[in-house]
Amino acid sequence: IPEPRTMTHFNKGPSYGLSAEVKNKIASKYDHQAEEDLRNWIEEVTGLSIGTNFPLGLKDGIILCELINKLQPGSVKKVNESSLNWLQLENIGNFIKAIQAYGMKPHDIFEANDLFENGNMTQVQTTLVALAGLERERRNRFFKQEHKKQWAI
Repeated sequence: IPEPRTMTHFNKGPSYGLSAEVKNKIASKYDHQAEEDLRNWIEEVTGLSIGTNFPLGLKDGIILCELINKLQPGSVKKVNESSLNWLQLENIGNFIKAIQAYGMKPHDIFEANDLFENGNMTQVQTTLVALAGLERERRNRFFKQEHKKQWAI
C-alpha cells in the first residue's frame, strides 16, 4: 500500500508521455524575440538588469515587483530581497495581485510556479506582453486626455 502524500512537492521530476508532450508543445511556442523585447522594456522601466538568463533573472520576483511599482507606485509595499524560496514566491504572488489590481485579466496571468519552477515560461511571457500592452494603452489614454486639455483652452 503506497503512503498517502501529505505535501505537494515543488520538483515533480521528469515528465513522461502525454505530460512531456504537452510541456514540449508549450515550450515550442516560446518566442525568443518577444523575450528580447520584454527584457529591453523591463530593464528600461526598472533600470535593473535581468542578466543573460531571462527566467532566472525574474525568478526571485524582485524585478517584477520593481516593474509594477514603476508602472503603479506603491503596488507592492514590501519587496523581499532574500534567497529563501518562500519569500521569492511571496514576491511573485504580490506581483500577480498587483497586476490584477492594475487591470490585467485573470486569464492572462501566469501562476507563480510557471515562473518559479520554470514550468510554463510561455505563459509568463504572455502575461508580460499583455502587461506591456496595458501600460502602453494607459499611457496613450493619458496623452490623449492631456492633448484634449491643451486644445480646450
